Amino acid sequence: MKILEKRHDELLAGTEVWFVRPDHIDDVFRVCVTSNGRPADGSRTPLVIATDAEVSGGALQSLVRAGAIGLDLPHLHAVSVGYPLDADPSFAVRRNRDLTPSAWAAWESLMPKAPDTAADAGAAPIVPGGADAFLAFLDEEVKPALAEAFPVDADDATLTGQSFGGLFVVHALLTRPSAFRRYLVGSPSLWWHDRETLDRARAAVAGSPAPRARVYMCIGELENRARFGRQFGPMLPEAVRSLLPAAMTEADMQGDFFLLEQILRDWQGEEFSVEAHMFPEESHESITGAMLSRGLRRLHGYL
Repeated sequence: MKILEKRHDELLAGTEVWFVRPDHIDDVFRVCVTSNGRPADGSRTPLVIATDAEVSGGALQSLVRAGAIGLDLPHLHAVSVGYPLDADPSFAVRRNRDLTPSAWAAWESLMPKAPDTAADAGAAPIVPGGADAFLAFLDEEVKPALAEAFPVDADDATLTGQSFGGLFVVHALLTRPSAFRRYLVGSPSLWWHDRETLDRARAAVAGSPAPRARVYMCIGELENRARFGRQFGPMLPEAVRSLLPAAMTEADMQGDFFLLEQILRDWQGEEFSVEAHMFPEESHESITGAMLSRGLRRLHGYL
């Protein structure tokens, strides 16, 4: 990984922003790092890495700083990973590449027509299925670089994400479970590619020993089939709606969520645990704050 630039954030206190180019992804990423202090004994602090810095970064940075003051969280380093704010195409397109575990032709045909996702005509296409490369980037490049630059314990790390980010966190748990000690999964888009991640979860549970990991999963009460179908049905332009795969328009977010919980509960191990929670009155778009607050406190034993 090549660090192109480092700067201090002008809005978020105690936050350093890196612009980096991974070794095996042809793109530039924005890595935002916030510390909420260091323990009195000078020990290294646990690490939290979140996807989608564009929507999760501010909430995560504020939470870890306030949490330590109120004794609601341990001292943590909070890291959110996204893209340059002027990236073209925008993060809404780039995340489709980095957070999804497989290529899917039905989705590729949709992206050029989706609102706010158009790129310059000469730009290289952004195709899904890059989750393995993005996970390797976080585990093999970002974590060691952070451990060198900050007093963090890279072996005591939490991975979190919501929606496609939640799907990515589940994929990381199933394919590289030792990379993180805690997995915070928010509203995972398990409908991706005809619910293939549920099949991968069954295979992992049946074919490999349970990892040393704690998993906290959450979803919103308002993420029901009727509301989700309405959001991705009549509210979208016909040119987009006609291209949506049935796996998305007919998605049962809550049903798939609790099915995943049942599958993971069969993963027997003394150092593995899974907890699932539905937040009242939260939607797919509003759940991020509740997910981070409740999830990090539960995973770190402060709730």
